Amino acid sequence: MDVVINEKARDALNRLSAMPGMVQVKDQVEQMVQYHRIAELRKQNRLKTRPQSNHMVFTGNPGTGKTTAARLIGEAFAEIGLLGRQGGDVPFVEISQGSITEAHVGASEKKVTSKFKEARGGVLFIDEAYAFIGNAAHRHDQKVVATMVQAIEDMREEIVVIAAGYPKDMAEFLAFNPGLASRFPNTIHFPDYGVPDLVRIAQQMLLDQEYQAAPDYLEVLASVMWIEKSQPNFGNARTVRNHVERSIRRQSIRVSKMKQPSRKDLATLIGVDLVHSPTDVAHTEREALNRVIQEANGRLFELDLRAILKL
Repeated sequence: MDVVINEKARDALNRLSAMPGMVQVKDQVEQMVQYHRIAELRKQNRLKTRPQSNHMVFTGNPGTGKTTAARLIGEAFAEIGLLGRQGGDVPFVEISQGSITEAHVGASEKKVTSKFKEARGGVLFIDEAYAFIGNAAHRHDQKVVATMVQAIEDMREEIVVIAAGYPKDMAEFLAFNPGLASRFPNTIHFPDYGVPDLVRIAQQMLLDQEYQAAPDYLEVLASVMWIEKSQPNFGNARTVRNHVERSIRRQSIRVSKMKQPSRKDLATLIGVDLVHSPTDVAHTEREALNRVIQEANGRLFELDLRAILKL
């Protein structure tokens, strides 16, 4: 019998495929799915099969879709049979250095073990994994990472572990323990989104909330994204989300001034609804300040003129 990709698995894979960019992650997931499918067929034909590790490292800047992709991968893998799920929802457990650090010796290791058990049948997502190294007190970081390595090995057929972070920092994390790199054979890089993808992301965010973007809104947004991408700490989809949320608030103010707004008015964002960027806000504030100064200078001129006329 062939491996059946049921409706839930197909839906998760379709949603992953619909995400802008992510060519690497889509190719990697397709390889894993098809390997599992062919391995099951080989078993049925009495041919040798060897399980492969599905653990992954996601590298990339914030807002490039790493967490969303990890959730969808977990949903698809669980439905296909790549995870030992026992019915119910697919676990998705996130851990970070801050969420497991405990003051008492040995408590952090116990917390790590507990989180791995909680993720059984799903995904354990280690965000900013490199933050776990660097605390040398009582060999704390070595013990925590060693606990992770052991849990990854013990639960290799029950869980997918995805460690995420910046490329350079993740390389340091994998080199920290001799057993780490071999347990994460799949590294996928999430590049920054291009401007067309960022605009598509904004459109989808608006559609999800039953808004639509007028052409001039999208034109202004594209121009803003070209500028934003050159700024330090650019947040990719997070930056887009911030712009969309601010735009919706500004649209609310604009529409509230209409006597009888139509359905289209209530649902449409136009160019003036977009707060371009903090730089633009500062520019607007400078213009307002200049107007105040000019008005003040004008009043002083009037006073001087009146004084002259009295002479």
